[in-house]
Amino acid sequence: MATRVEWAERVGRWERSGLSAEKFARREGYKPKQLYWWRWKLRADGPAQPAPSSLAETPRFLPVHVVTDASPVASEPIEIALPNGRVVRVRPGFDPATLERVLALAAEEVPC
Repeated sequence: MATRVEWAERVGRWERSGLSAEKFARREGYKPKQLYWWRWKLRADGPAQPAPSSLAETPRFLPVHVVTDASPVASEPIEIALPNGRVVRVRPGFDPATLERVLALAAEEVPC
């Protein structure tokens, strides 16, 4: 007889398959009513508790190496030359949304 964990896995495979309960159950060799019942039961009971053996496992930690940010920090403004001859100077710490609006306005053609 299948366990709760096995049925949880079966129901999960069924839901991911996109097949009807009838087609999935026929393919796997059990009744569609079993799938429906176990889906209902698993949802009603909530998530399964971890197996006792997994609770006894010692947590594993991976080494972490903290490095300083190696990216250069621009202290000088950058210049953006637009095709219409205008130049936009952008200082460090600019607001991207504001820059986007400024570039849109600066790119507009000047009426003669």
